[in-house]
Amino acid sequence: MSVVRMRFPQQALEELRRIDPQTPVSLSFIRRLVKTGAVPSVPVGNGNRRLVNFDALCAYLENPPADEVQTARGIRPVDERW
Repeated sequence: MSVVRMRFPQQALEELRRIDPQTPVSLSFIRRLVKTGAVPSVPVGNGNRRLVNFDALCAYLENPPADEVQTARGIRPVDERW
């Protein structure tokens, strides 16, 4: 039986930074992955906080979905014709 490593988002980021001090991953990115369901998490206490499956987070970062396009909200596409 293996134990799943569960961390709060801040703890997950600290763990990532111990593994890779130069990681560009941010706390807001981890929270967005949790919010969208890309990384499994479970509610804790009254449900305001969530524990992240750290192993699933690492697996996601090692092999992110290729079809996922990240766009910034509020910015419209610009026609690239010169």
